[in-house]
Amino acid sequence: MTRSAVECLNECRSNLGPAPRSFDFLDKRRYARIPRPEWIAAAEPLQEILRQQNTLLREGRLVWASLVQANELLFRPGGHDHPSTVIYSPDTAAFDDDPDRLRGIARALYALKGTGQEDAELAAFSRTLASEMEYEMRMRVPQSLAGDAEVYCTDIIVSRRHLPDGVLRSPLFPLIIHPEKTAMTMMLPSRYWPNELIETERPPA
Repeated sequence: MTRSAVECLNECRSNLGPAPRSFDFLDKRRYARIPRPEWIAAAEPLQEILRQQNTLLREGRLVWASLVQANELLFRPGGHDHPSTVIYSPDTAAFDDDPDRLRGIARALYALKGTGQEDAELAAFSRTLASEMEYEMRMRVPQSLAGDAEVYCTDIIVSRRHLPDGVLRSPLFPLIIHPEKTAMTMMLPSRYWPNELIETERPPA
């Protein structure tokens, strides 16, 4: 990115606008909202994202998210949406201009996947990440990985309509959160991203 991370995130905030927001009915129906995936019946925790997305779009705020793991189908063209695991922090002062720090924590979490851990908190993450069908919402990342930072791990639904070209390529992207009302989160649709972020999501020409 030619601009700083905080400048890009602030442009996202400006593009989305201050809360409470209103959306054209058809725009929200056809683009901003996550459509109901066919597989969602078997993923009860993720259904709450669909129920809370109007609140997130209308009242939520933006932070950086870093990918921990995702359904591999999202990394190539396709017609379906899939879940992903991400981490984020509501502490904008700590991460707005340093999303790479968040990325480092995400890598450390992924390294736990399927490993034996004596620490109960680390063992829980190891088990959850290895399961890939055990969904967790707003799980606090242990201090041994995040330090004093307030960092949470959560599952989201990645909607291809919200990605540039419908393919997930970057491990960092803006996330809508509203912890005062819900533990659910959702990716900011790429229509509200600055060009720098969109270009990082596109393959080289």
